[in-house]
Amino acid sequence: MTDTTPIITLLTDFGQRGSYVGAMKGVILSITPSAQLVDITHEVNPQDIQQASLILSNVYPYFPAHTVHLVVVDPGVGSQRRPIAVETPRGRFVAPDNGVLTRILLQEPEWKAVALDNPDYWRAAPSHTFHGRDIFSPVAAHLAGGVPLAQLGSPVDDLVRFPLPPLELTSRSVRGRVVRVDHFGNVQTDIMRLRWRDEDTVELDPLDPALKDRAPVLFSAQNACVSFGWHELEGLYHTYSEVPVGSPLALISSSGELEISVNQGSAQDKLGIKVGDPVTLFFERRNRRR
Repeated sequence: MTDTTPIITLLTDFGQRGSYVGAMKGVILSITPSAQLVDITHEVNPQDIQQASLILSNVYPYFPAHTVHLVVVDPGVGSQRRPIAVETPRGRFVAPDNGVLTRILLQEPEWKAVALDNPDYWRAAPSHTFHGRDIFSPVAAHLAGGVPLAQLGSPVDDLVRFPLPPLELTSRSVRGRVVRVDHFGNVQTDIMRLRWRDEDTVELDPLDPALKDRAPVLFSAQNACVSFGWHELEGLYHTYSEVPVGSPLALISSSGELEISVNQGSAQDKLGIKVGDPVTLFFERRNRRR
């Protein structure tokens, strides 16, 4: 396999029980047989565009820049929403124009896009209810196989974006909310991008258009605390094993998000926290400010 082997990732809410994903893969391989197909996940919550957007934004940076990311989470299939393809310096994307690429457009300010209105690159007589098979999959296959973006349709620059709830940043804290709970019950928030500068110093460089001109915030992980509901967790940790089994903790996830977890347990179950709940990261424990 060479660095230019066509790579296509698939991200859907189709699940694994039916024939949908298999049909899409068959269409792709009939057009570009050399394509390497990678399943990101097919277990997105049904019609959950925001969850799909978050998963995609966490995964795509780890793929080669020539990868085509095929995203079919499409509650508006058959409506007037446009099918689109987007090209960026770090990947290409084929998806419905319903906001699912919102975080990609935030993270990749250099992009160009087309509406997929050239039927030469669709399957013949596409159905009204399965554009994933009849439009998105063949377009992704052609794009990965070398067809230029411009041949796939008409240029567009007014892509749909869903509004991201703004982070509330002050000199003492940042307030966000829970956006996802993973398979293990770990709770991810929209307080990002966090990264370790050294063993104790953390940098917050928010992924929020309203805060793009703000300087990154530096603070001590040991002195920080995280508050949600009736709970308060002291400090930010590097790993789950730094606290006893069954104990809750706050840490920085592998994707740079503030995460609330329980060592070898479910934070969702133990702490009763759910998607949409507010979470505040204090840069210094509140009892130290009294």
